[in-house]
Amino acid sequence: MKQIATITILFSLILTMTASTVFAGGYQLNLHGQRQIGMGHAGTGLPLDVSTIALNPAGLAVLDHNGVLLGSSATFIKTTFKTGPDMIPGLPADYKAETDNPMRTPFNLYASYDLPIQNLRAGLGVYTPYGNAVRWGEDWMYSGLLSEISMFTVFVQPTLSFKVNDNLSFGAGLIVAYGDVNLQRNTEIDLPALGLSNIPLSIELDGSTTNIGYNLGMFVQQSDVLSIGVSYRSKINMDVKGGDADFILGGVPAEVSGMLTPAGNAFDATLPLPAVVNLGIGIRPTETLRIAVDANLTFWSAYEDLTFTFEQRTALVQNSSEPRKFNDKWIFRAGGEYDVNEQFQVRLGGYYDASPVDAGFITPETPDVDRFGISTGASYAFTPALRLDASLLFITSSEREQSLEKASERGTPSVVPVGTFQTTAFIPGLAVSYRF
Repeated sequence: MKQIATITILFSLILTMTASTVFAGGYQLNLHGQRQIGMGHAGTGLPLDVSTIALNPAGLAVLDHNGVLLGSSATFIKTTFKTGPDMIPGLPADYKAETDNPMRTPFNLYASYDLPIQNLRAGLGVYTPYGNAVRWGEDWMYSGLLSEISMFTVFVQPTLSFKVNDNLSFGAGLIVAYGDVNLQRNTEIDLPALGLSNIPLSIELDGSTTNIGYNLGMFVQQSDVLSIGVSYRSKINMDVKGGDADFILGGVPAEVSGMLTPAGNAFDATLPLPAVVNLGIGIRPTETLRIAVDANLTFWSAYEDLTFTFEQRTALVQNSSEPRKFNDKWIFRAGGEYDVNEQFQVRLGGYYDASPVDAGFITPETPDVDRFGISTGASYAFTPALRLDASLLFITSSEREQSLEKASERGTPSVVPVGTFQTTAFIPGLAVSYRF
């Protein structure tokens, strides 16, 4: 049943896209560097090149070179949704839908240089740790919840790293975070008070914001074989102020549309990017083999609820606050790198990433599932200074069911899909670096 009262709940869901796609486990992009990607994203305790600026800024001081690195990955992500017998009374028991997501190309740029002070090195990282693009087809049975989302973020991180002695170094970086999001949905509503039904409603929300955070790290070279790294990236509250909110009602008189969906509306919301702790061990059993093992804890519990306000409120558009109550989760990663010869290296890695989203809160823009990643990579040095790095990451997941019973228990049956989700991703990447 379509009711005016449910529209404010749906608006809350739409704004949830901004937050959850920014930092959801399902689409969080940890594509910091191609060598680390090839090793399962591990490298907190094993600095390999200047991309350590993002993962552990303390590692910058222990590198034996300055350099510039430019890289990018291409993301091909698909989510499948299907229903089963008796999952949704009165609806098809064998329905299936897939997203048709556009390819995205998150990038990174890093540079480092020795300062006049001994053992002090400066660096700059520009990288895209979060980003997403979800597009459901026209026959998507939950198109009233989401049609399409596109989200893009950039972190700019100037960094200083100091090597205290041969065994200990520290690093710190200031993060300037920029985010931009575009959300679209198309649905139909009833306006019984006006005697109108099946009225097309198109919604588009645009918002952007900038805020600051920091990245701290410590690196310990325990021995020639063993090294340890710890880093902490702070929570960043992305405060959206005055985002554009466009609502278009079709097939109704202009005076009715203007009364219910005034032109030039805007919204405010605060969306937290949670803090992350990285723990890593580096092992060099031989001169040609390097092994990295990482554990990353993301403090998803910072996302307790979502509250937003509209500048202009009507019977159709009202302020709203909804609970989300995500859970803190660990990600476990491991990988290795082997020197075939002086010019050619190969890599292999993997990780396990548990979903922070409870059943009853799984939405079309965050069809979050437990993920398994398998990666590989290779490098070729054209000269001692110039090299090319490549990686290939494949992500799969177990199927995850969201039942009507669980959604009802959480109080979300009208704003979440009832069915089974599964996500796969294929992500190739390339980087070129120059050392000096």
